[in-house]
Amino acid sequence: MHRSLMATAAVLLSCVIGGANEKPPVVQDLIHATPAKIKKAALAMLVPDGYTIDSDKTALAMFVSQAYRIDSNKAAVLRISRPWSSEEISSYNTDHWTIQPVSNCRDVLTLILLPGDQAISVTMRLGNTCHADGGWRIWTSENEKDVQWMQNTLADLKAKIEKADQRH
Repeated sequence: MHRSLMATAAVLLSCVIGGANEKPPVVQDLIHATPAKIKKAALAMLVPDGYTIDSDKTALAMFVSQAYRIDSNKAAVLRISRPWSSEEISSYNTDHWTIQPVSNCRDVLTLILLPGDQAISVTMRLGNTCHADGGWRIWTSENEKDVQWMQNTLADLKAKIEKADQRH
């Protein structure tokens, strides 16, 4: 019980500190399941929408880990991404004509799973990556629509896991 309270306090503190440092928006919740079960449920939920697992060995995955300061020795991490359609890339290039054109764009969803006593603190971050001007460009979405999508997705993930646990 004490560790669960400490995990909750750590989540709340990280939200406050994150806001003070103007970190990109994140969504967090505690889920009573193993990291493996959370990853499996997340994949089952998001693969039908076109997401696939990003290998930890890719340059993009390593860059995302560094950008988000993820310590994989302390947290389990699931990075999944969905490629943009050619229409989405064309639309982005049209809307942002003052910058270099982009290609090979992906929505990158990162779930950081920190173990607690009886629950896992799940932090979700949504970003975008594109190849531009000879390198990778990464940015996080700060619009309300994407934050709402993350909140709904994490709530759905938690509900799916809890519903599966109730059946067993």
